[in-house]
Amino acid sequence: MKSHLPEQLYLYSPVWLQNVLVSIYGNIERERRYGGEHSVFLKHLRGNKFLTLQENNTLQKKLLTATLDNATRNVPAYQHLRSDQPDLSLFPLLDRQQVANNTKQFISSKFDVSNLIALYTGGSSASPLKVYISKMTRQKTYSFWQLFYDNMGFNIGDRKASFVGRKLQEPDNNLPPFWRYNIADKQLLFSSYHMEEANLPLYVDKLNEFKPKVVEGYPFSVYRIAEHILNNSLTLSFTPAGISTSSENFSKHHRKVIESAFQCRVFDQYGSAESVVFASECAHGTMHIEPEYGILEVLTETGEITPTGKGELIATTLLNDAMPLIRYRIGDLGVITEESCLCGRGTSVLKELHGKVGAVVINEGRQAPTAAIAIAFEYLEGIKNAQIIQNEPNAVIVKLVKKSDFNPKSEEFMIWELRKMLGESLKINVEYVNDIPPEPNGKYKMVVQNVYQ
Repeated sequence: MKSHLPEQLYLYSPVWLQNVLVSIYGNIERERRYGGEHSVFLKHLRGNKFLTLQENNTLQKKLLTATLDNATRNVPAYQHLRSDQPDLSLFPLLDRQQVANNTKQFISSKFDVSNLIALYTGGSSASPLKVYISKMTRQKTYSFWQLFYDNMGFNIGDRKASFVGRKLQEPDNNLPPFWRYNIADKQLLFSSYHMEEANLPLYVDKLNEFKPKVVEGYPFSVYRIAEHILNNSLTLSFTPAGISTSSENFSKHHRKVIESAFQCRVFDQYGSAESVVFASECAHGTMHIEPEYGILEVLTETGEITPTGKGELIATTLLNDAMPLIRYRIGDLGVITEESCLCGRGTSVLKELHGKVGAVVINEGRQAPTAAIAIAFEYLEGIKNAQIIQNEPNAVIVKLVKKSDFNPKSEEFMIWELRKMLGESLKINVEYVNDIPPEPNGKYKMVVQNVYQ
């Protein structure tokens, strides 16, 4: 169970000390992310950026062979598939619940678990999952992030404004400032939980003062700022090189509003905490699937698995050798093509991503988007699935499906997290159910918003 203590100590500290703590943590993370193999691997990725599709396919086959060989030799869940030439087609489809229920079986014996990094994800289905990666995999992952940032001419150390799910102050504390500064990365972190209409002018003023080169965050947090700018005929005193979005699906309307307000392009990114796929938009709006990060396939309606087409997305990591997930059902629907792009890159393309537009939970003007709500469910012990439903203002129903090893303290932790995001006045009714049925499209919906459409 995750401890509340470090976060509580931070929240009880004065603002000046919170800025110091944010900067100290930022400096530690900077070393973890950009040390070791990061620079060398980034140089490698930049050198391979404009390989042809055929060259990338050849490179992928080589990486896949190494991945499957490692899996069948060293990963208990795959050792029964051992052969001199393991083939991807021999691997069965793998779903989230299988991994969640048998985590240790998917960890390579080449690694000491105590030396690995544990990543927690609630995902859009709110089914808690823990995935392990090595320190090197983390560094390489941030090389892919920098390759993405290259499209905006942004480098680590340039000014960045971030609208993400971090708790910078108590939701009930409605006194500015609603931001904290990470001096190590020249990063201004904005609270996504205090974006009430009355506070938005302060957000815009601070952005104008800070003048970030890039604005990043959950699309619906950035959209809220953009909508306020346009509705009040405001003008920014700076023009970002780009808006970096991730973690939520959003519509063309939302993109248009954001781009109109900030007068720059939105660059969206698609990935997962399971470390199986990394895709991102170039300057021409094409979502390129990074060939050295993972392989993305399509499970069609007829049950066939194909490299292109429309259907459920199936991912195989080429990067995470500590816990390689192979033919993993990532839980999204989409369209994959091999069309050419004006940017010159020869990769497979994620042409469409058919996910739900991210819902939000609202309490007294405070909003928590789907990606932030997932945090409350990430550390639930003994929970198979979860869903939060808002049928009336300032109140929610949380449905939980228990497993045999359910820990009652999980409920307390979840309630603490939700109220931390949305305020103590939020009424929370927890219901334990036998099952949470999927939507008609087969996907599970973590947030059901029936009040604020």
